[in-house]
Amino acid sequence: MSPFRNMGFQMKMMLSYFVMMLLIGSVAILNSYQITKVTSEESHLTQKVVPQTNALLELKNQLYTKMFALQMYVSTREPNYLEKYYTVFEMRDTFTMLKRNEENKEFFQIIDLIHELDLIFLNKVDPLLKANNVDAVTFVLTTEVDPKIAYLEKFVSLSLRTIESKTSEEVLNSSKRLKFSLIITYTISVASILFGLFCTLYFRRELMRPIRSLLRQMREVSNGTFGQQITYSVRDEFYELAQECNKMSRNISLLFQQGERQNQILAQEKHVREQILDSLPVGIITRHFVTGEVYINRKALELVQLDEESYPRTVTPQVWVSKDDPSMDCNSVWFENQKMELLHKNNSPFLGLVSYVPLRDNDQGNMGWMVVLSDITEQEQVQQYINQSEKLALVGQLAAGAAHEIRNPLTVIYGFIQLLQQKLTKEERKKYHLSLVLQEIERVNKIVTEMLLLSKPSTPINREIPALELLNSIFTLTKGEALLHGIEMKFICPPTISLYVDQEQMKQVLLNLMKNSMEAMPQGGQLKVVCTETTSGVRIRIIDTGNGIPEEYLSRVMDPFFSVKEGGTGLGLPITMRLVSNHGGEMQIESKLGKGTTITIDLPHQPKKADQSDHNEQ
Repeated sequence: MSPFRNMGFQMKMMLSYFVMMLLIGSVAILNSYQITKVTSEESHLTQKVVPQTNALLELKNQLYTKMFALQMYVSTREPNYLEKYYTVFEMRDTFTMLKRNEENKEFFQIIDLIHELDLIFLNKVDPLLKANNVDAVTFVLTTEVDPKIAYLEKFVSLSLRTIESKTSEEVLNSSKRLKFSLIITYTISVASILFGLFCTLYFRRELMRPIRSLLRQMREVSNGTFGQQITYSVRDEFYELAQECNKMSRNISLLFQQGERQNQILAQEKHVREQILDSLPVGIITRHFVTGEVYINRKALELVQLDEESYPRTVTPQVWVSKDDPSMDCNSVWFENQKMELLHKNNSPFLGLVSYVPLRDNDQGNMGWMVVLSDITEQEQVQQYINQSEKLALVGQLAAGAAHEIRNPLTVIYGFIQLLQQKLTKEERKKYHLSLVLQEIERVNKIVTEMLLLSKPSTPINREIPALELLNSIFTLTKGEALLHGIEMKFICPPTISLYVDQEQMKQVLLNLMKNSMEAMPQGGQLKVVCTETTSGVRIRIIDTGNGIPEEYLSRVMDPFFSVKEGGTGLGLPITMRLVSNHGGEMQIESKLGKGTTITIDLPHQPKKADQSDHNEQ
């Protein structure tokens, strides 16, 4: 069995096919032999046995006819019966078809006996009949013819039985041989079927066994064990397939190793790129259309408070663009360096500079998009501060030159008016309105003083003072005017809060702001000053319930000589802002028409030395 098992699959099939052909050929040869045998026996019966039997039957019939004719003649003495005997005798040539041989020996013995009987009839009976010697004829018939006829009858009957017995024996033997042949045929056929079934099952098993083995090992390879070698020792047709699979497994293993190395390199490069992007001072958000991957660098996470998992995969950055900002439709066009009001995750707005650009592949196809954004709130504030400072510096330079040119003649005019007032009588002073002239000169002098203060404020002499003490001193100065206009004043300031400021300048700042608030409430209202401590310093908020400032004027209230009050100089708020800036602080104004105004001042715990040096230079 071992040599057969080591054969190739094709050789096994050829050998099995050869055995099947032998079995089928054996059945065919056996059937052909049996058919030939049956045909031969049938030919023997039809050509020999049947003619012999027919001849014997005919002889028996002639014999019976002769016996009947002789018996009737003996009984009736009618010559017609002898003529009938003679007629039968004349038909004897019909038996010449049988050949005289050993097989027909008995038949020809009967023929010879009939011939002897005929000779008796010709030589004895016929002459006596012609001589009309009836008694002699009867005697011959009784003594010679009847015994021979009786013998012939027995002999013919015996021959017929012998032939029948032989024929039956031959038929029986033929039937036995045919039956045996059928048994052999059926046996070989069943054996062929069983062998074919066995070969089918065997070759199915032999075919599926290596296939299953190869499939099982190939599944292990396909599940990730690349490089694993398939074990197949039988050198049949599947051996070459196994060798090719082993080559494929090794090649795939090499490819995956190269792929892993490439992935490691790509991962390292991606990590380096992410580190570079995370180190940038601008927020970057990218999305790849094919993979759907979204990347958000560290600055973008700080700005818009998003992460890769919660970031929407199918929409543009419009999700964190303020709905109130109509400057750009992010879904329709690409854009660069567009100022927008953006939203944090808590919906608090901030001013951002945004670029929304496509990512292109090698074929310049659109493979995604990138958003670059930065918070320019501080830059805008710095720019506004610079613009405001430039305005103040320019106005200050003009004011300083104008103030010096105005103050000198104004001092001379004021002195001469005072001398003139001393020489004139009371009626003359009243007639020429000298008191009004002096008041207007003082008003002009005040404006000139403010212009000089705007151009070059004095350097603050900072010292630490309790905030509540400063507010109480201001309350003493303003409570009378507040009571006069029906204004309720409320100071909210913890006693632990201290300010490091120039007391006189900060008092001037708060007095200017509170005076503006009270002027905005001619019908009364509430003025509230709230001091709170922040991480970087102290915040002072002046809140009133006055008329408020129209929105279109909010961006201009800090401009020099701009005023919404009748008779106002437009220098109060610029001077106040300049004084706050000299202390290293910031001032913001929020107002809604008809609801009131809130002014917020943020002061540091201690002004920076750089600020102080700048002020000293001024």
